Amino acid sequence: MPRAEAFKTGASSPVQKYLSWSSPEKKFYYYDKEKGSNIFVELPMSIIFLDAKATIKGFHAGTQSSIYSNDVSNTKNEKFVVRSFKSPITLAEGFYQEIKAKLGDIGGDYHVSLYAYSDMLGVINIAMKGAALKEWSDFATSNRKSFLGSYIEIKGADDRKNGAIKYSVPLFAVGGAISMNISESSDKAYDSLMEYFKSKEGAPSPAPAIVDAVAEEVAPVVQADEFDGLPF
Repeated sequence: MPRAEAFKTGASSPVQKYLSWSSPEKKFYYYDKEKGSNIFVELPMSIIFLDAKATIKGFHAGTQSSIYSNDVSNTKNEKFVVRSFKSPITLAEGFYQEIKAKLGDIGGDYHVSLYAYSDMLGVINIAMKGAALKEWSDFATSNRKSFLGSYIEIKGADDRKNGAIKYSVPLFAVGGAISMNISESSDKAYDSLMEYFKSKEGAPSPAPAIVDAVAEEVAPVVQADEFDGLPF
C-alpha cells in the first residue's frame, strides 16, 4: 500500500448549502459565511430527493456553541455521537431512546437531514425538527414511491397554532416529472453523496462543514415522541 494512503481523509461532502426552517419568516434559510448573514430561499422551491437521515442539532449553553452529531439511517440500531463545535468532549453517545432525556439537558433536538438536489443550489441538506419534521414525515410516508421520477415541491408555508403558540410549517407536494438531463445531474449528485457516506463509515464524526450562525427503506425511523418540544 502506498504511504500516501495514510494521509487520505476520505471524500469531501458534496453538500453546498445547509438549510433550516424559519417559522417566523415562513421560509428555509442558509448561512452565508462571506456575507455573515442568513439568506432566505423564496418559495415555491423544487427539489429532488437523494436521501434522508436522522441527526441531532441544537445549542449547548455550556460551551456557547451549536452542537451536532453523526447522521444515522435507523435510530434503533445505530448510535448517535453528539458533540459541540467548541469542545472536543462528547456530550452524549448512544441510541436515541438511551440519550433522549440527556439531549434536553444539553440543548439537543432530534432532526431529520433531508439530502436533496436543487437545480439552483446544487446538493443541499435540509434540517427539520418538530412540526416541520412531522409535515415532512407524513408527506414522505404517503408519497415516497413518486420520489424517483418526480420533483418534490415545497409550495409555501401553512400557519398553525398550538395553544398560545403560533408557528408555520413547510407544505410539501409531488411536483412535475424530472427531465432526463436533470435526472442525470441528480444521479451524479447521489453517487457523490453515497461515496461521501461510505468514506465516513466507522470513522469518528467530524464537524459538519458549516459555520455557527448568529442569529421504509432508507429513511430514518421516526417515532411520535421525536416531534416533541417546540412546534417548529
